[in-house]
Amino acid sequence: MTEPSRMSWKPFVDRRQLAVAGIVLAVMLFVALNVFGNLSLRSLRLDLTEHRQFTLSKGTEQLLAGVKEPITLRLYVSRALRDSNPFLGSYADRVHDLLRTYAEESGGRIAVEYLDPEQFSPEEDRAVGFGLQPVALEGGTSSGYFGIAGTNSTDDVDVLPVLSPEREAFLEYDLTRMVNNLANPNKPVVALLSSLPLNADPALQYQPWQVMQELRQLFDVRVMEGDVDRFADDVGVLMLVHPQGLSEKTQYAIDQFVLRGGKALVLVDPHSEAQALRQQQPGMPADTSSNLDRLLPAWGVDYDPDHVVGDPQSARQVQMQNGGRNQVVDYLPWLSLDRSHLAEGEVVTAELNRINLGTAGALAAHEGAGTTFTPLVRSSSKAMAIPADKVRLYPDPFALLRDYQSGGKELVMAARVSGPLKSAFGDTAPAGVETGTAHLKESTQPAQIIVIADTDLLDDRNWLSMMGQQVAVPVADNASLVANALDYLVGSEALMSLRGREVTVRPFTKVAEIRRAAESQYRAKEQELLKRLDELQGKLSSLNVSEGDDASLLTDAQRQEIDGFRSQLLDTRRELRDVQLALRQDIERLRDRTRLVNIALVPLLVAAVAIGIALVRRVRYRRRFDQAQV
Repeated sequence: MTEPSRMSWKPFVDRRQLAVAGIVLAVMLFVALNVFGNLSLRSLRLDLTEHRQFTLSKGTEQLLAGVKEPITLRLYVSRALRDSNPFLGSYADRVHDLLRTYAEESGGRIAVEYLDPEQFSPEEDRAVGFGLQPVALEGGTSSGYFGIAGTNSTDDVDVLPVLSPEREAFLEYDLTRMVNNLANPNKPVVALLSSLPLNADPALQYQPWQVMQELRQLFDVRVMEGDVDRFADDVGVLMLVHPQGLSEKTQYAIDQFVLRGGKALVLVDPHSEAQALRQQQPGMPADTSSNLDRLLPAWGVDYDPDHVVGDPQSARQVQMQNGGRNQVVDYLPWLSLDRSHLAEGEVVTAELNRINLGTAGALAAHEGAGTTFTPLVRSSSKAMAIPADKVRLYPDPFALLRDYQSGGKELVMAARVSGPLKSAFGDTAPAGVETGTAHLKESTQPAQIIVIADTDLLDDRNWLSMMGQQVAVPVADNASLVANALDYLVGSEALMSLRGREVTVRPFTKVAEIRRAAESQYRAKEQELLKRLDELQGKLSSLNVSEGDDASLLTDAQRQEIDGFRSQLLDTRRELRDVQLALRQDIERLRDRTRLVNIALVPLLVAAVAIGIALVRRVRYRRRFDQAQV
């Protein structure tokens, strides 16, 4: 018998069926991975932002670890609001995820509830009772709720009435502040002495400044008025804002408070623009400066109330009329200071990114003082001291630029003072002042004082941008600087690391440098042309010629001279317009190039990499195919 022949079997594979099956499997795998990730990996994040914007700060983790009593955070999100605005629905999910992270980090001492306050339901009644504000839905026929209400075991309540996506970068700050308020119902006491209407401003319909609302979230602020004999023993920090006309009795009370261990935050100002705007007699010169000329030297601080700091490197821009045209110009006394101007390694300025000042003064260490003077906020070495009279009534930004001369050294606008002190009143109390306690000639423990030579940093206009009528978005860390200073002085550092997230302005520093260099070049040419214009107009005026003069009374030489002056005048004006146009075009071209690079370059690079990978894979595939054919 013959052996049956062996047959070779080759499985038949339909490539189309294989491709369809692969696509189906890929879709199933994609769906499965998304479901798995949505259920198991929602709390995991990869934060690649420069300042780790979406990672819980150490201050938040420290605070959550120290929570002792149970806290309940209730997130109210109306389903109708989610359905009408998917963007708000997505933001609500992110808020819920962050709240669950808080609950996990607290070890279970924080409970999170997610509630849908339907209309006419008990949940809606409770939301209204907590103080949440309704949000109008599209069409305006109904409203919903999107806010957070927190309570503790003693029925203290703190709320975020409306959650806005515009404040998403500051969500951690808002939540941590809420937890801090509920975990520590007894707030540190801050005594406030101020000549500015921080607590009830007539210009704001007797509403407090926003910085006061921020501080009251963290501190028990007691507003002091009139003469003060003595500050209570439970006062942790004395906050002096724009002190004017303080009596000797009040100054002595401040002196003794600091000597017996009290902390002080002092804000003085060579020119308070907020006060000038609120003067009852506009246009009349008024004293808008403040000083503590007896106490500051005793504390080791020199301060000049007659000069303000101007710095072209950090100057903010304003729009002014010049030659009948609106022009944008740097206003030297209005400063926007970035991280490079803030002290490193100081908890007061930790995590802050930008401070806006207005007509601030300069501080320096007093010669021979026994205290330590530590700068916190400083200018660049290009700053100059500008006489305060030039900015008090009718400041001229163009004149300040023309008169600018670099001072060649950094100027300090805020500083921390620490160490032993001696009384500014010597060995005895002032005559006629009785406090009921023995006079202190020197401090019982090292003093801690922070001095800031500007009060306008507290003004809403300098650090807030209004998003509608309900949401105020910080554009600078001014309130955080004050809160950090008070936190440092009362000894609490838990909230330090998260306040620096309250910044939305991130300018292109290189663009700003190039713009300033271009402006400097064109401004010089502009001033030269303006001077020539003045000279030509003066020559025409010297001839006493006007439009109504009889030309027949003029000699041919005079007419030729006048025509020549007028021709030069027209040419100079045209050249001036060309210079101003060139400045604007250069800045616009620089802006357009920057936008093109930032918007188009990254997608182009990604596309180029993808095309390169595709070509490499195609070459490899072709090579393998050719080898298989051989």
